Amino acid sequence: MKILITGAAGFIGYHVTKRLLDSGHTVVGIDNVCNNKDLEMKYARLRLLGITAEDIEPLKELEGINKFRFIMMDILDKESIETLCKKESFDTILHLAALTGTTTANMKPALFYETNVTGTINMLEASRHYGVQHFFFASSSTVYSAQASSPLQEEDHVDTPVNMYAATKRSAELLCYTYAKAYGMPITIFRLFTVYGSWSRPDSIPMQIADRIMKGRRVRIMNNGMLIRDFTYIDDLLEGMEAALSNQPYALNGVPYALYNVGRGKPVSLMAFTQAMEHALGKTTEIMTDPTSPYLNGELVEMYADSSKLERELAYSPVWDHNEALPLFAEWFLEHYGKTFHM
Repeated sequence: MKILITGAAGFIGYHVTKRLLDSGHTVVGIDNVCNNKDLEMKYARLRLLGITAEDIEPLKELEGINKFRFIMMDILDKESIETLCKKESFDTILHLAALTGTTTANMKPALFYETNVTGTINMLEASRHYGVQHFFFASSSTVYSAQASSPLQEEDHVDTPVNMYAATKRSAELLCYTYAKAYGMPITIFRLFTVYGSWSRPDSIPMQIADRIMKGRRVRIMNNGMLIRDFTYIDDLLEGMEAALSNQPYALNGVPYALYNVGRGKPVSLMAFTQAMEHALGKTTEIMTDPTSPYLNGELVEMYADSSKLERELAYSPVWDHNEALPLFAEWFLEHYGKTFHM
């Protein structure tokens, strides 16, 4: 297949690009390479794909490994997106590009809306006009509201978002469904649960915990230490994505649309995860329990997935336990911390 990946310089974008290239697909990656405290890491990921920072210029096409092509392009540049899709006739678009972070989204709601919602409709429009056969969108578990309870299911309540980031992701989900219904465009959505692994974003929970442990700084956990999350290792997401790309969504009631939770499905306390990270890194630090409610930050107390629909329809279920995956993450982190990237 010929595949366009948006956000190719990002954490997930890099890993998906590498996996699909290794599987023999033709991949074009785009990214605006914005400086959002992740620029050093973006350049490092692109280097692994054969793209050097010095060569990157807006709209300049660069050749990387395995015939990978990269273009510095913004999903808000509607004209350039449509020109690219018309020229290349992509079979599939994996739309991963987005602004992330609940705190930043609450401070800059208009910017997040423009990127995450307007950017998504730009990609949907290009797909509609230029024959894309399958559109894949990466959503987030943050869309689940306080009215939903874990294990979270795809049918649970999501229409009262608890933060602005969640609101933008839910808005994009609704656009995807509407395009599937109105135009018969096959669309698959993954709701991702705390994905981690090598080359993670510096602002992600695992990276922040690892950094604080290395610096001997206190790790603070809200709700008196009782925060439950579903930590999903990157290899599980990659397996699920490949399964989804091989199976276009079944047209239920005439709408070719599928939505899946992608999570380990195992509740893990942030306390236990932090302690496992300490063990993996071979260092300890102080863990402080904070009585502050996570709702003040627009977060839920307990979030973990029911991924049975993923297993039932795509014959895949995440398998990596955090105690097995964290040593792999820690090995990468220790090799590159303070060298390839700085925090």
